[in-house]
Amino acid sequence: MPQPSASPILLSERQEQILSELARSTQQELHFKIRAEIVLQAARGCSNNEIERNMQISQRRVKCWRDRYSAKHDELMKIEAESPHKLRSAIKSTLTDEQRAGTPAKFRDEQVAAIIALACKDPMEMGLPFSHWSSTSLRLEAINLGIVDDISARQVSRFLKRWRNKTTPESMLVES
Repeated sequence: MPQPSASPILLSERQEQILSELARSTQQELHFKIRAEIVLQAARGCSNNEIERNMQISQRRVKCWRDRYSAKHDELMKIEAESPHKLRSAIKSTLTDEQRAGTPAKFRDEQVAAIIALACKDPMEMGLPFSHWSSTSLRLEAINLGIVDDISARQVSRFLKRWRNKTTPESMLVES
């Protein structure tokens, strides 16, 4: 039974130049470099098996990026002809992972905001027997107040860490 043929890759000089720059760049993320090299080797006529051996990556990965680039060939040629200044970003977009669905968020923004607001309150003023919040005590109090049905102390820590990075270290209040 004959093997299915690999998707052909035809590159213009400009596309080959951009892909070569991506593959050789020390400033690019590794996944862009690998994907650009897959396309370049495919354009040189290498089979998926040869690319797999040359790069020591899975054949599934080679096939995925070869097929994806091949499918975008006409679109990339049109962009190159009509808007050559957009070609680099179009190639990078082609070599970018597609958005994955993932699992839906378990906590609503309102719940996260309520936990952060709770962390800003003084526990002693709320009648609690400690002066500072821990992740565990915040977890328990958020459950007791009905903010969430259940949450881990680690998740509370993640919320606070993410929130802390978005605030300014300087006071934003006007002095009276």
